[in-house]
Amino acid sequence: MNLPNSPQYLLPQNISSTGAILLDVENFPLKLDLAKCLKPYCKYDITIKFAVANWQNSSISKLDKYLHQQGYQLIHVPKEQNAADAQILTLGAALQLNYPQVKEVVVVSHDAIFNYLHQTLQRQGCNTYKVYQQAGNIYVDDFISDRNSIITKVPNHTQTPNIEQEIQTKIELTLVELTQKSQQKVTLSQLSQEFKVRHQKTISEALKEHKLSKSTLGFIKKSCSNKINIELQNNTHYLSLKKLPK
Repeated sequence: MNLPNSPQYLLPQNISSTGAILLDVENFPLKLDLAKCLKPYCKYDITIKFAVANWQNSSISKLDKYLHQQGYQLIHVPKEQNAADAQILTLGAALQLNYPQVKEVVVVSHDAIFNYLHQTLQRQGCNTYKVYQQAGNIYVDDFISDRNSIITKVPNHTQTPNIEQEIQTKIELTLVELTQKSQQKVTLSQLSQEFKVRHQKTISEALKEHKLSKSTLGFIKKSCSNKINIELQNNTHYLSLKKLPK
């Protein structure tokens, strides 16, 4: 019988300080070696990596092999509202307990909900960074030095979405979840409200922020027409997913 104070229960005294990445794959579906890109900005090497996603989602499922090769622990979450966010918050809050050697944490997502996690980790003595993509560039925000820097441009060789494609994917994923909940067609208003719950801004606000389109409906007609049907009934626009060919 092994007692709790036996050697195998004790943390090594010479363990080196390190950094960790919490990756929201839906918000950053890129084939990019972030640990390497962040070396000029982080004090410690990043050796602990988590990638959270619903891996059954066809738009990101092909990233699993690449991320596994990069040393990420792949964590699956169900198709539920904010499931990935909740999982990342849980992982982040427990990092210091499970990995006391972690001194820096990189949260890869632009969602505002993670601001609370940054504050919690900073109170625990960790330096934290936010990584996100915007307008073709990848940025890192250092919350300790209050520095914002461009890491690199989105790699051209990947099939990674630019900001327009990123919003398109978020719209489609939001519609998928709403359709699964109600099993009915979804109004444009319902879609935008759910989008705001998930991403802290409406579709219109996201489009306006990136100067993409003045019309949510126009953007969906242009950018999502291959996956989303739009029907007008009694002056109300209803959205539904197109059936995939067998």
